[in-house]
Amino acid sequence: MKTLYIILLYILSLVLETTVFGKLSVFGAKPDLVLIVIVLVALHRGPLPGEIYGFIGGLLEDFVTFGSLGIQALVKTLTGFGVGFLRNKIEEENGFLLMLLVFFMALISGFAASLAKTFFSSYVFLSKDALRIVLAALYTMLLTPPVMILVKKIFAERK
Repeated sequence: MKTLYIILLYILSLVLETTVFGKLSVFGAKPDLVLIVIVLVALHRGPLPGEIYGFIGGLLEDFVTFGSLGIQALVKTLTGFGVGFLRNKIEEENGFLLMLLVFFMALISGFAASLAKTFFSSYVFLSKDALRIVLAALYTMLLTPPVMILVKKIFAERK
């Protein structure tokens, strides 16, 4: 049942990213709500589920945004695995630490996706792209608390 809720949360995140936050972009930067979900799920579940959920979230994002198919899937898979690997080293109750983790993972995944696009297409990375990635990482970090509340409800123990 938790898997169904996570997939529904992915769909909700993608709908919000492409509609609401598409119109509320800051200098072309939009938050990556799917990344927030992947980071939080990987912290709860560990590396293997983190990479599986990362792949699913990234592939859904590739399909919805009509980007280069597979780039977000690859980046989000690695993100889910990496965060899941750090699971026992990060205190999940520290909201500020989670926001910083999301910020750095958004930076890393943004630059990794741009690097992959450069290798696999005619995409040229410019300095304005770096600014957009940093702004998107900040934007993503600021939206971590509401997503964190939803993910905590999904993983709350049923008594």
